[in-house]
Amino acid sequence: MKKVLYVSLLALAVLALVAPPAMAQEDKPFKVHGEVRWRGESQSNASDLNDNGHDNADFFPYRVRVAVEGSFAHNVAAYIEFQNANQSDGTFRNGIGSGGTTIELYQGNVTLNQLWSKNFSLRLGRQEIVAGNELLLGDLDFYSGITHDGGVGTWNLKKVNLMLWFTRPNQAGVFNPNFSPDTVTIGGQGLTQNFWGGYATLNLKKEQSLDFYLMDLDTKLASNVQTVGARWAHDVMAKKAFFWDIEVAQQFGDAAYGVTDTKAKGRAIEGWFGYNWRSRKNIHRIYGRYESATGDKGGTTDYEGFVPMFGDFHNRTGHGDWFQLQDATTLVGANYVVANGVVGGLKAISVGYNGFFNDRHEFGAAYWKYQLEQANGGSDDLGKAIDIWYGFNYSKNVSFTASLSQLNPGDALKAVAGGFDDSVRRLYGQARLRF
Repeated sequence: MKKVLYVSLLALAVLALVAPPAMAQEDKPFKVHGEVRWRGESQSNASDLNDNGHDNADFFPYRVRVAVEGSFAHNVAAYIEFQNANQSDGTFRNGIGSGGTTIELYQGNVTLNQLWSKNFSLRLGRQEIVAGNELLLGDLDFYSGITHDGGVGTWNLKKVNLMLWFTRPNQAGVFNPNFSPDTVTIGGQGLTQNFWGGYATLNLKKEQSLDFYLMDLDTKLASNVQTVGARWAHDVMAKKAFFWDIEVAQQFGDAAYGVTDTKAKGRAIEGWFGYNWRSRKNIHRIYGRYESATGDKGGTTDYEGFVPMFGDFHNRTGHGDWFQLQDATTLVGANYVVANGVVGGLKAISVGYNGFFNDRHEFGAAYWKYQLEQANGGSDDLGKAIDIWYGFNYSKNVSFTASLSQLNPGDALKAVAGGFDDSVRRLYGQARLRF
């Protein structure tokens, strides 16, 4: 509770600084918005994937955000957002979040609109970068978010939208004003990341879009991987129609600095195809999904495993978030590695139904089958999962969701020492207030 109060006090302090000039002139308005989100989660058998011991656990992650947005001059806007989030501990959500409850400056940036051109804007500072279906660029909204420090320029034209960026997602080392070359300060940037790229969206006819992108992730002393990709999407909710979302991302570059011919050759594929129809005020959807990320075959100097960028993985391979689209196949509570020590990537296939009723209720169910993309001589069966979820819009600003997911391990998991042979369940209920 004290942490929440601290966030509120910080927001009031920001308001105190912003309000006087904003109230003095009508052409300098400001607004406050944010969210309060609380979730209760229960999981069973996630630590050892069997019922030999008592490893059921309950978690209560939350996220509180308060933001102030204002315009202080012609075509100049500022955005400041603080957050306090506790997303369980590092082992539960695959290392997401530190488990701490410190208040952080989640976003803080200045936007210059119509700079040099009426179609161009430049945003400088800490910010989210979201594009497409968030396969590679997302905000990780279900957890504690993703932000970057840097600059993002956008051109919004009639048929094409273009985004260019140069950011630093992670900063290591300590800046020394004397520019000392020692490894503790300037030279000790092994965890620092430079991230730049471009993302173009072509607005096609009949509610379709075509995306092309190029991005470069330089981890300074470790690797420098480039990703190129394309996405074709058609998504409608208001009428009878087929919908789809197809994306392919291919990687190249240096998978490891200083290692001869260690080239990055990872690839990710996402496919989503379904049919949408209406009955009175209700919307129904049936669909199939395919998610794939290559694994490292081993035995070569190249690295074929897919290196993830900064996408949103929640519900990408099911509501349970059992696996992620990356080479280091990760399972809740355990890092799965095949017997010979070579990680194997992921293939996931799903069929499902999603219904929206009277603009207030949502119900869905999905079946998932998981496989290793590279079995490396062993079984590729990671298991099967069932998802069931329900959502309720209590009001315009308040919503509730509940989800139950169960994973039944396959032979590839059962073969691991310790016997991964029992079903794993994740149940959660969430309340969210947005203002």
